[in-house]
Amino acid sequence: MEELDVNVSSSEGFGIAEKILLLSFISAVILMAILGNLLVMVAVCRDRQLRKIKTNYFIVSLAFADLLVSVLVMPFGAIELVQDNWIYGEMFCLVRTSLDVLLTTASILHLCCISLDRYYAICCQPLVYRNKMTPLRIAVMLGGCWVIPTFISFLPIMQGWNSIGIIDLIQQRQFNKASNSTYCIFMVNKPYAITCSVVAFYIPFLLMVLAYHRIYVTARAHARQIRLLQRAGNPQEPRQHPQHPQEPWQHPQDHPQEPRQHPQEHPQQHLQEPRQHPQQQPPQEHPPQHPQEPRQHPPDQHSTHRMKTETKAAKTLCIIMGCFCLCWAPFFVTNIVDPFINYTVPGKLWTAFLWLGYINSGLNPFLYAFLNKAFRRAFLIILCCGDERYRRPSILGQTVPCSTTTINGSTHVLRYTVLHNGHHQEQEKLPIHTDPESQESCF
Repeated sequence: MEELDVNVSSSEGFGIAEKILLLSFISAVILMAILGNLLVMVAVCRDRQLRKIKTNYFIVSLAFADLLVSVLVMPFGAIELVQDNWIYGEMFCLVRTSLDVLLTTASILHLCCISLDRYYAICCQPLVYRNKMTPLRIAVMLGGCWVIPTFISFLPIMQGWNSIGIIDLIQQRQFNKASNSTYCIFMVNKPYAITCSVVAFYIPFLLMVLAYHRIYVTARAHARQIRLLQRAGNPQEPRQHPQHPQEPWQHPQDHPQEPRQHPQEHPQQHLQEPRQHPQQQPPQEHPPQHPQEPRQHPPDQHSTHRMKTETKAAKTLCIIMGCFCLCWAPFFVTNIVDPFINYTVPGKLWTAFLWLGYINSGLNPFLYAFLNKAFRRAFLIILCCGDERYRRPSILGQTVPCSTTTINGSTHVLRYTVLHNGHHQEQEKLPIHTDPESQESCF
C-alpha cells in the first residue's frame, strides 16, 4: 500500500552480496508480476468463454492494477533500495508515492469485489445473482475500485495532509549528511495512518473474511447434499425398471430419470440406444444384478469427484485468504503502530513488509486465474500457439445441455453424460454455482 520507504543510512545500508541477492529476488518478483498479469489480460481478451463470466471482469481489472504496480512502482523502489539514493527529485517522489498508494489500494479493493461477486454467485440463488451483478453494478464496483483510492493517495499526499505535525522528522530523514544521499521518504501522521489503513485494508479484509466464510459453509453444505442425493438415487435404480413404460418416450432399458428431466435430450439419447439394445436386454431378462452393478460405479465416481472438487474449492479459499493476510497484514499493522511508538520501527523491517505486499501483486494471477481450469486452458492455447489439442472437448464423454432442479431450497444442475463406449448413460447432480469454474459447464 502506501510506501513507507526505508530511511537507509550508510550504517544501515546493504553490502555488495546482499545487494546482489536483493536485486535478483526483486527482479524475479517484478518479472513474475508482469508476465502473469499480462497473460491473464490476454487470455480474457482472446477467449470468448472467459469473457462470458462476470467475475473475470474483476480479474482483468485486478491484473491491470497489479501490472501497473509492477511497472510504475516496483522498479523505482528497487533502484532506490539498491543504489541507496533517490535521484529523481522531490516532485516525482510524491507522484511515485501517490501511485503506490493508489494502485496497491485498488488491487486490494478488487480482491474484495471478487469475494463479494463469488459470494452472490455461490451462496445466493441464480436469479438473485443476476439481479445483483448487473452490468451497471459491475461497472460501478469497478469504478469504485479506482476512484476510492484517489481520496487516500493523490489528494492527501499532494496536499501534504499526511505530513502535518511530522514535517521536521521527514526532513531529517530525507537527507543523510554522512553519505550525502537523498531518500524518497513517505511518513504518515496518526490520523492519516488510521484512515488510510482502515479504508485500504481493514474494511476490505473484514468483507473478504465474511464472504469467504459463507462460501466455505455453502460449499460444505452442497457437498453433503450431493452425497445424500447420490445415496438416495442409487438404490432406486433396480426398483424403477418396472415403471419405465409410464414414460411414453422411454425404452425399457433406458435410465428412468433421464428423459423426465430434460426432454430436449431425446435425440442424443436415442442415437446411443441402438448400440445398447443388444448389450443390455439379455442381461435384464435373466439376472438383473449384473447390468446394474456397472451402472452404479460411474455415479459413485462422479459423486466422489464432485466431493473432491468441493474440498478443493474450500482449500482454494483458504489459500487465497492466507496469502492475502500473509502479504499485507504485517505492513498495515505496522503502519498503524509506528506513529504511536514515535516512528521507531527499523527501516529494514519496513522494507521487508513493503515488498511482501508487492509480492501479492505477483501472486494474484496464480491465485485467481492459474487455479481456474478455464484460464489454464486459455493459457495453454496462448503459450502453445493455439495448439488444437487444448481446444478439443474431453475424449471421455460428451456433455449435453443441462437442466436445473430445486431440492430443499438449493438449486442443482442436472447434467447428462453419454459415454462414448455406448455401454450406459448416467445422470450427474451438481450444485449450481458451487464452484466458479463449473459455471462454464452449462454454456
